[in-house]
Amino acid sequence: MTKIKNSLVLILALQAGVLLLWLISKAVFVSFEVALLSGALITMGSLYAYRNMIRSRVEHTEIDDSKDVIDELEDPYDLYEEEREEEITDIKQMIKEEKARQKQQIVHNTVKNGAAWVSMYRLLPYAFLILGFLGLQNNHSLQLIPYMVGLGVGIITGYVLARKWFL
Repeated sequence: MTKIKNSLVLILALQAGVLLLWLISKAVFVSFEVALLSGALITMGSLYAYRNMIRSRVEHTEIDDSKDVIDELEDPYDLYEEEREEEITDIKQMIKEEKARQKQQIVHNTVKNGAAWVSMYRLLPYAFLILGFLGLQNNHSLQLIPYMVGLGVGIITGYVLARKWFL
């Protein structure tokens, strides 16, 4: 309940400041407000979609924290240094093989992460951003500097709200 109260106080304080822009011009106010809402919604939607993707992957992943206790017992003081040098060359070879394998999995990873990219939580705010921009442009109400500042403030506001609500 305190998350909601704190969020509402933040939103109301921000909107009170934004209403002061009405004194400058209606076009400045509308440009700033549309950009603010667009930026906040995009940021919150993106963070929410990624949070859901990560949670679903963590649920299906088994974590193995076993350490190599046998190596620690057999050579606690690293007395077999020559073998370590051979291991280093083996590790370099393993890294090269792993890089090659990961290059092959780029398409697989892209498809796997695609769920977060095409989430409705992201697509709808982007649609709002595009339609808002086009609406402002068509009505000759677009003021570019307040619009860009509003996007920046909206991204910061969306991040703060998403941290309170989702993280």
